[in-house]
Formats: sequence, structure tokens, C-alpha cells
Amino acid sequence: MAGVRPFVEGDVVAVADLVWKVLHGRVGHSPPSLKVYFSELFLHNPWRDDGIVSNVYEDNEGRIVGFFGAVPRRMTIQGKRIRLAFGSNFVMDPASRATMAAIQLVRTFMKGPQDVSITDSANENSRQLLRSLGFNIVPIYSLLWARPLKPFRYGLEGLTRLKKTGLVRVLGTVLTPVCYLADAIAARIPLNPLHVSRPQGVTEDLSSEVLLELLARIPATNLLLPEYDKGSIDWVLNFIGKEKAFGEVRKRVVRNDEHKPIGWFLYYASPGAIGEVLQIGAESASVGRVLDHLFYDALHCGLIGLHGRLEPQLMQELTLKSCFFLRNGSWTLAHSSKLDLLNLIQSGAAFFSRLDGEWALRPGPDGLMGADPPTN
Repeated sequence: MAGVRPFVEGDVVAVADLVWKVLHGRVGHSPPSLKVYFSELFLHNPWRDDGIVSNVYEDNEGRIVGFFGAVPRRMTIQGKRIRLAFGSNFVMDPASRATMAAIQLVRTFMKGPQDVSITDSANENSRQLLRSLGFNIVPIYSLLWARPLKPFRYGLEGLTRLKKTGLVRVLGTVLTPVCYLADAIAARIPLNPLHVSRPQGVTEDLSSEVLLELLARIPATNLLLPEYDKGSIDWVLNFIGKEKAFGEVRKRVVRNDEHKPIGWFLYYASPGAIGEVLQIGAESASVGRVLDHLFYDALHCGLIGLHGRLEPQLMQELTLKSCFFLRNGSWTLAHSSKLDLLNLIQSGAAFFSRLDGEWALRPGPDGLMGADPPTN
């Protein structure tokens, strides 16, 4: 009989093939790496919880036609642990979208024992469905900040992303050398508001041990904090480092002239591209300097700009550092019967970065390599 049931190891092949077909527009069977990804993320993550599970929807013939992934996470509020469940990789076979299957999958997820149900990677279709079932948009965590580092190439990249026509591609090819020259000239102008200079202090590789120490010490002004231990932080860093969703992961701790750590940052770096920031942490008096080190590091890695999810505690300094804000990409939505928790998240009182949710746990391009081309 058709219905929802928990996702188990024996479903990995069918679910990976479904996601390969529907979310990635591919034909044929999914690559082995994608199957490993689904098994590791949804069945072997370090926060496994018997009550918070991923689910599949089977039709009357026993075929899996829907999947709703759930990734448990933990946060603390004044030392008290709360459980979050992140929705992930929500997919339905196109032939089954007219049924109640999608609604049943979401409602099953919402009925779990978690204190908060949340997603930070919803597309427009998912946003509309989740809102109709009681989820609330979290505006502050649905915004992005952007910082051009090579402004002319950044602007050209934005144009080519916005318009995919042949004329724009040709124009991009023609203008690229001009933009290189213009950026080189602009970099030599100290009064340029986007000028990046070497900041005081130094950066070093960020180990999981130092990151754990900093997470426990620096963002103490936030009411909601992510909870990690050595095993979970190692797992996350290894996972994102292996997947390389937007390039190599740069992890740096910032130290002042006395060699005291004052903050840290993690971001994806791919030369010639726009880097995606995963997490920034800093003592309140050092946010500006940590941002300066981030921009300087990214520029010297060959990036043309940086994007990150807005975090309220950084907004003032981001504005002062010539960043701008936009609404583009994934939506963050949350649901909870505990209105005090929901209000805390809505108000931006959480230390809640991309690293702490589902956004960072997406498959990388190597994991999506396959012989068959995308379908039309």
C-alpha cells in the first residue's frame, strides 16, 4: 500500500537515482559517489537520532517516488540543549506531484520529536509548499551579503549570470581583458572604496580543536548557539572538504599582534569565481579586522568576490566594508510549536551560519559526475 516510511540503507540506490533524474536533470543511473553521499549524510551523520529520520514515499507498486531528507542538529539556549531537524533534498517524481505524497512527506517530518523544523536551502517551489503547511520564512537568514573584490570582473560575472543569451556570452568574452585591466588599475587606487590592503595581524590554518575553542568562547552574546564536539566538527569539516561544493574549503584563524586569536572564517575558494562564505566568527571589537583578513585572503586566492548569508551580528561592519545585500538563492524557513524558540530564530538571535545548517552539506561537482548529459 502506498505511503510514507523511514529511509533505510536499501533505499539509497533508488533515492539517488530519483534525485539524479529530478533535481539534476540527468538520465540513467546516478554515479556511485552520489549513492555514497546519501548514505553518509542521512544514515551515518554524527547527530543520528532514532526519532528524527529521513523518509521515502512508496507508490502502490512499491516504487520510491518521493524523498524528504532530515539531518538532525543540536543547539543550546543558555546551556539547555534543543534539537533541530533540517529538511534536505526534498524531491518528488514528476508523475506523482499531483498526489498528496509531497504533503504527507512534509507533515511526517514536522511531526518528529525535534524542537524546531527548519530548512536553509528551500527553492521557490519548496518555499510555497512549506508555507502552506505552517512554516514561516526567516527573513534575516534568507538574505545574502556580497562584496566585490575585483569589481569589473564581478560586474561582468553578474551580467552573464543574469542573461544567458549568446550575445551576452560573446560580450563577456570581448570584455574580459578590459575588465582585467580595469581591475588592475582600480586595485592601485587607495581611495577606491573596494580597495583591499594587508591588515594587521596574521592568519593561520584553522584546526578543528581551535575552532571548537573559539565557538565556545567568542559568540557568547548570542542566545542560540550551535553545539559541536570533536567528532561532529571533524565530520562536518571532512564532509565539506571532500565534497568541494563550490571549490576548496579555506579555514583560517585570525590572530592579533600578540598572537591571540580574535576570530576565524571558512569559505569556498575557486580562483576566478565568487567565493561562498560558510562561517565568520569574531569578538565584537574585532569583526572589522576579521573581515579585512577574509577579503585579503580571498583576493590573494584569486577570487573576484564573496557572497555569504547575512548574520545580524555582522551587518554593521559588513555595511562599513562596502558590502551590499540582496535576496537571491535559497530560502530559510522554520516551524515550531514553541513560539519562544521560533521568535528567537526569527529575530536573528542565533549564531547560525551556513556551516551549522544543511546548506553546506550539498554534493560537490565531483560527486555529480556522470556519463549521461542533462535532459532538456
